[in-house]
Amino acid sequence: MPAFTLAPNEQIILMARRHWFFVAIAMLKPVLLALLPWLIAFSLAFFDLSMANRQAFTVLFWYYSWLFWSVCFCWGVLIWVDWYLDLWVLTSQKIIDIQQMGLFRRLVMTYSIDNIQGVTVKTGGPLATFFKYGNAEIKILGQQNPVIFREIPNAALVQDKILQTHQNYLKNLK
Repeated sequence: MPAFTLAPNEQIILMARRHWFFVAIAMLKPVLLALLPWLIAFSLAFFDLSMANRQAFTVLFWYYSWLFWSVCFCWGVLIWVDWYLDLWVLTSQKIIDIQQMGLFRRLVMTYSIDNIQGVTVKTGGPLATFFKYGNAEIKILGQQNPVIFREIPNAALVQDKILQTHQNYLKNLK
């Protein structure tokens, strides 16, 4: 079941997620943690255990290592699912902000395109410049806080698309 529905004459103009760089950075934690059993195995190779103890220990060690790797894998899947299901959608009539919060909670906010007062793009730092990401802040009429598309690729392009869609919407009203 989709998180939003479109009117019969409504079109999707743009869909945006956070830049892939941020999911890659978040994935470093479970990936690096998954290396821990290998480091422990390497360290334990220098200890001299009797043959009976070594066999029992090896079986238990690899059993718990597989359990640990399963947890790391599930953690990585949760990071990816959160990134993939967080979505900003610009249509010809509205802006849809979908925020996935865990596996079973989702917040979907919709803003009419005619209530847009302005769009600001903020890009800061060498990483943002190199990877070409930034924040697009959309000021909505009657709302104190702006709607923020965080760390999206090509934020200036998103700004242009939003403003162009807003202008087209206002032209079609006349």
